[in-house]
Amino acid sequence: MPNVFECSNTNAWNLLLENNPSASAYLLWEYGEALCQTYHYDRHYLVSDSASNIVGALPLIHIRSRLFGNRLISLPFCEYGGPIFKPDLEQREAIDTWKHLLNATMNLATELGVDYVELRQPSLDESVLLENGFGNVQSYVTFRIELSKGERELWNSLDKKTRNAVRKAQKSKLDVDDVREPSQLKEYYLLYLKTQKRLKSPPHSFKLFQNLFSTFSANQRMRMILARHKDVFIAGITVFFHGNTVFWWNNVSDAAHRSFNPTNLLLWHTMKWATENGYRTMDLGRTRKSSTIYSYKSGWGGEEKPLRDYMRFLGSNKKSLPDPSQKKYRLLSAIWSLLPVAASQRIGPRIIQGIGL
Repeated sequence: MPNVFECSNTNAWNLLLENNPSASAYLLWEYGEALCQTYHYDRHYLVSDSASNIVGALPLIHIRSRLFGNRLISLPFCEYGGPIFKPDLEQREAIDTWKHLLNATMNLATELGVDYVELRQPSLDESVLLENGFGNVQSYVTFRIELSKGERELWNSLDKKTRNAVRKAQKSKLDVDDVREPSQLKEYYLLYLKTQKRLKSPPHSFKLFQNLFSTFSANQRMRMILARHKDVFIAGITVFFHGNTVFWWNNVSDAAHRSFNPTNLLLWHTMKWATENGYRTMDLGRTRKSSTIYSYKSGWGGEEKPLRDYMRFLGSNKKSLPDPSQKKYRLLSAIWSLLPVAASQRIGPRIIQGIGL
């Protein structure tokens, strides 16, 4: 019988992810480390071993909030959680390992007294989850762009509106700079604060960006770039990479310079860079089908893929998942749009820490 326990070994955890086609950048130890260092979450990274070899893992973050609930999530602030298994594990063994990881998860959930357990886009068939009391509660989509077809075909796969926007940005003679210095990271974060105010959403702490940058950049698993018009930074994007895939995590911009289409320039720049550096796929991140960003992402020539979140409540007190369409979140958004940026910078991280979207 597999032995399930909590992992505290960075190298052993990441070793399971290396050369693993099912792994995302968010499953790496560094991602959870940055979240926990920033928001003081407790992490419970479960592993299952057989004959002293780790064969499966499930990363869990414990988030406690009086307003938004007490839960275990795999994983917050991204679209991909666990589980993850050794690539050469047979299907029967993987399912057996998954059942043991789920059993350990529910025991942990009971011990912690959480309201529910949420798993984002699990990599195995949903039947095991359904058998264990989980239900599909939220559905998103992502777009995955096949980079290996080369720059010319990539360009031709963009829709006409997107190509025109990229051409316009190129004619605007914007410069693209990699974020390498603390001063550039601060410029990126200032753009992020403006973006979140425009979107009526609370911002993350600057400390999260510092922690992600220090842990991922040191391992060359992250790229953060800025678009500059003359001496003014006007937009930026952040991507993580793992294996053959680039994951688009975040974009920021100053609405005053929207006419330059800087995000289009940065995304096309990133796609070309990824192609030249041997990456095969770019994942544009989770999106609601009814949103404006869905229409934007659909113009980049990617294949639409479904993303599903699963949840199991504990006990009879069912709480609703954090959902931007709910009344309390709409009210929060309305209030947020009125706050000065300085105030949102102070208050926002305390709120988003509890939401864990």
